[in-house]
Amino acid sequence: MGLVESKILFLVAILAAGWLGGAIPLWRSRGGPTGRFLSWGNAFAAGIFLGIGLIHLLRDASVAWAGLGWDYPIAFVLAAAAFVAILLLEHVLLPEPAHAMVHSHAGDGLAHLDEHHEPTLTYPYTLVFTLSIHSFLAGIALGAQDSIANVLVIFVAIIAHKSTAGFALGVRLVRGGLSTDRAHKLLALFACTTPAGILIGLLGSGVLRSAAQQTFDAAFQSLAAGTFIYIAAVDIIQDEFARPGSRFAQWLSATAGLTLMALLALWI
Repeated sequence: MGLVESKILFLVAILAAGWLGGAIPLWRSRGGPTGRFLSWGNAFAAGIFLGIGLIHLLRDASVAWAGLGWDYPIAFVLAAAAFVAILLLEHVLLPEPAHAMVHSHAGDGLAHLDEHHEPTLTYPYTLVFTLSIHSFLAGIALGAQDSIANVLVIFVAIIAHKSTAGFALGVRLVRGGLSTDRAHKLLALFACTTPAGILIGLLGSGVLRSAAQQTFDAAFQSLAAGTFIYIAAVDIIQDEFARPGSRFAQWLSATAGLTLMALLALWI
């Protein structure tokens, strides 16, 4: 199986994982506790994202920029720029009611909203939009890769997080009181964001040639590294470790994901 065929296959798998993960709470039609499995799985995904960003993508991006004649640490600058840009979007520009909804734990549902932060008619769309940004950028990173090994590593990270993120989104949509039909439409939109990013990354790397393609790949590897580090450190770890209990198990899960990526670096 070639590189393009592998990306298409992974695209379909990610689409299915995102939709199925969110469809489970919609089918159950209640927002019960997500349980330890979701928490441990999410922590494991955080370790994978952190390892990919720090160990794989930044390394590959640095090598690529050096090959293009850059002595300046542009890979790290772009990664940092992606990190602070998403931080600005999620924690500064996002309206307070939407911020409280997006960054409340899935198991808490609407519990974090007080009488001054009632959910609005627009919060489901803000929630889906915000959660989809990471998925879209991660998809571009996968689509822009030029080796099966790198594609597989990023696919593992995305599939591990996409299903749990979809589940968390489904719980929040159910607890938000949306109709089943509207919730399914928003879930489908969320599920499609990563595949859309994969297609854009695939088309971008396919259309460009020579130095332009190398620059495109290096730039998105750098930006994806910052995005992956942000997802791990701010979105997942901050939320998961804020919950009482099982923190050592969560730490073990995150460490296991990071260790797995470190071991893969011996061969990839």
